[in-house]
Amino acid sequence: MLLPLFALLVTAALLAGTVTAVQAAEVAGVTRYAPAGPAPDAEFDVRLTITGELPLVVGIVETIPNGFSFKSTTHPSDQYTVSTVSGQDVVAFAVIDDTDITYKVEAPSSGEGTFTGTWTDMLSENSGNIADTIVIVGGGGAGAIGDDTTATSTPTPAAPAVTKESRLVPVLKAGEEVAMVFDDMDVALIALTTDTDVSDAKVEVERVEKSAGIPGPSGTAYAFLEIEVENTEGAQIEGRIECKVLKSWIADNSIDETTVTLCRFDEVEGWQVLATSKIGEDNDFVYFEAVTPGFSLFAITGERAAAETPAPVATPTATPGTMQMPKPAATATPAATAASELPGFGAIVTAVSLLIVCLFVVVLRNKEQGGSGK
Repeated sequence: MLLPLFALLVTAALLAGTVTAVQAAEVAGVTRYAPAGPAPDAEFDVRLTITGELPLVVGIVETIPNGFSFKSTTHPSDQYTVSTVSGQDVVAFAVIDDTDITYKVEAPSSGEGTFTGTWTDMLSENSGNIADTIVIVGGGGAGAIGDDTTATSTPTPAAPAVTKESRLVPVLKAGEEVAMVFDDMDVALIALTTDTDVSDAKVEVERVEKSAGIPGPSGTAYAFLEIEVENTEGAQIEGRIECKVLKSWIADNSIDETTVTLCRFDEVEGWQVLATSKIGEDNDFVYFEAVTPGFSLFAITGERAAAETPAPVATPTATPGTMQMPKPAATATPAATAASELPGFGAIVTAVSLLIVCLFVVVLRNKEQGGSGK
């Protein structure tokens, strides 16, 4: 099988070079997003985000936990395939100039499992693993065990009803992400990763008032949150935080939604703005996500939208006896020509997609035969 495999790789690389027609940027990695506590027997979304600049030609293999089943995806039908290896659904994606993939998985009635995955950059030949994601059906991730909750209701029915909550993480393994969900709080989810194994780490989240001795962050503050991770045994703990903001607050304060940011306070450097992105919304809330290198005091802030001033409209004046000619349209330079406009681009993309899918089908079949002793 080595010769056909090598031929597929070479052909895919050659075609990929034709598709891009420009210098490709390397893929830095792939991140998986999934709910920590999906409902029993319910479908939920899993999202893969590729970090890298276009053009991209990437192969991704996702292994779904035992008991969970792949249902569907928005990815083009000719750019993915599903196989079963040792009783687990395994999905191979061929990704052409796209940075986001979403697929649906159905949870069992109970249990837990771990999503694993790998990626291969077909242009640079780099590859890597996607961080494992642990999910617990009907629970709040590992945090559903041994929690200690203090709830305080707020006057506004649609506002978060809980201002303080804690979670106990029995086992936090190096390199594995453990996520926990929070109901009726400003924080919807916290996911932790560590550089060394940690036992019985405790996560505490509390909505607080800013101390008078701490300067205010830039913009209009929506909420201040004290988030601490205890019993870390000297490990370096990083995190991914999902928070939610009331749409009514955004509207009432004329906040530009694109400026909503999660900030972290550092006693030496002051407020640090974390890279924050919108990940969804519902009838009442807009959901945002940020990655943090540590835990302390956080603030959710936003900037007021600038008042729009109508741009003056110039009235053309014609000189008697002359005719105004239309301004010629700008001509794109060859370097600015989109790869998708190249002759035969559609056929080439299809060929590359099929080759990548075939490549991973070969890999999966070899893996399955090896696991069964064939």
